[in-house]
Amino acid sequence: MIETGKVVQCKNEFAQVRIGRNSACASCGKCGMTESQKFVDFFVQNDLNAQVGDVVQVEIPETNSVPLALVAYVLPLVPALALMFLGFGLNLPVWAPMLLFAGGLAAGFSVVVLIDKLRKHKWMQAPTMKAIVATNADCALQKDKGASENGTEN
Repeated sequence: MIETGKVVQCKNEFAQVRIGRNSACASCGKCGMTESQKFVDFFVQNDLNAQVGDVVQVEIPETNSVPLALVAYVLPLVPALALMFLGFGLNLPVWAPMLLFAGGLAAGFSVVVLIDKLRKHKWMQAPTMKAIVATNADCALQKDKGASENGTEN
């Protein structure tokens, strides 16, 4: 999906692009925008050297959130449940399986953190900047031209 937005901030090699809500937003859900939000900000690699105020096109890739959900929600439960049932199977006191569950949950989340570090926090493709539609200078020229045509030039 290609969206058009405005660069609101540039930091190092990244640009913060603000994309407004449109009619297609009601059924999509890719960007995480809720019904009450009027815009969403994306951090995009600034390969085109866009400046603050430039209007750019951003490609937002299709994503499949199932693998991400499995890693984040199911993976921590596997060792937690395994240790809990092991505690029940060994006829330990009632508090011991609960303690094993908590330890297994901590171990599971530690594995998720380790996987996240190995993947360098890149779980899905990042949005990319495709084109600069209008530069900040172009917008200023159009404002000046409109003001001089109306006779309100300073």
